Amino acid sequence: MRKVFNKVVAGATSVALIATLALGVNFASSVKADDATTLAAPTWSFTQGGQYNPNEPDNTGYIESVNVGSEVLSGWERKVNGKQVQSSSTGTTGFTMKIENTGWDKDWGNDRINPWSVMATNTIEGKAGHIYTVSFKAKASKKKYAYVAFNTETEGLAPYDQAPVEFGGDASNQIITLGTTEKTFTFTFSNYVSAKEITTAIMLGSFNSQNDYAGNDVKDIIKETEVSWNGTVVVSDFTITDKGVDPGFTEPETKPTQPSVDPTKPSVNPTKPSVNPTQPSKPSVQPTTPAKKPAVKKLAKVKGIKAVNKKKGTLKITWKKVTGATSYKVKVGKKTYTAKKTSLTVKKLKKGKKVTIKISAQGPKAKYKASAWASKKVKIKK
Repeated sequence: MRKVFNKVVAGATSVALIATLALGVNFASSVKADDATTLAAPTWSFTQGGQYNPNEPDNTGYIESVNVGSEVLSGWERKVNGKQVQSSSTGTTGFTMKIENTGWDKDWGNDRINPWSVMATNTIEGKAGHIYTVSFKAKASKKKYAYVAFNTETEGLAPYDQAPVEFGGDASNQIITLGTTEKTFTFTFSNYVSAKEITTAIMLGSFNSQNDYAGNDVKDIIKETEVSWNGTVVVSDFTITDKGVDPGFTEPETKPTQPSVDPTKPSVNPTKPSVNPTQPSKPSVQPTTPAKKPAVKKLAKVKGIKAVNKKKGTLKITWKKVTGATSYKVKVGKKTYTAKKTSLTVKKLKKGKKVTIKISAQGPKAKYKASAWASKKVKIKK
């Protein structure tokens, strides 16, 4: 009787979010320095869900209470089919959530992370081609996995072309591990799909898979199965910074390809169980198969990256050609470049500084998906 709950955002090939939580919050600018603008503290929405079955209590995620600024969101119901949502009335930079049970919903096996029964979300107004940085501190009363996700008002589209283009702090993956000591997590991405709304979701449901939405192996992060977790999660110092237009941004000529799995809608009606909820049974609801679309090939990952520093502050980067690619996105540190050929020269780099080079092959979006990012770290010696 376990039932699919609304799924939420992940990477470029498969993203997810609760579309019904698109609040359209108006974020006023509060701080501006150079080209960067820190947006005002957001209002938050919190969701508990899953299908209740007295014979399978671990199937449902339950929230005991949430403290958001001076507000306390309580009175979460039990024995209710479908999701419940409560929202804060004023903007805050964090929250404290007491989780009674994260649930686990349907077991997707080894190719998908589970759907989510407990999560926190907020929505900002997006600007086409702008770079955004999301940063926050978080901790938990005991070890807890979480998934940080981003989505747009357009069904099936993430605000970035592959995955967040740059990570900082402890966020080396969209899957993060919370402990009793507070950590800072930072994500940076480009609104390349010209989304008008961008939603951040901190998903706190259970983990029963060691692969992410895109099918990537994350066993080095998720060390054990997490079911029916309970305890407290604290998020603080949450900020979203608009860093201005991405230098490599161009308006897409065609609508970006949607992911192979429709992430914005549940595959079944969350208010109507497919089987009698009072009777224990084996899972009977399987994820729906998305409608077939013309095959879009994914470009191969860039190989053979070389970086030579022969002149002062200058780095010549070369790589092997990728079949089908018409251009390449190259990120050197925090700057983004577009290269038509398989080489790029970057100047005005500081001696002694370590920089990360990331390259993604790009092609006609109607025929190809951009390749995964290939990376290489180098030190500027001259």
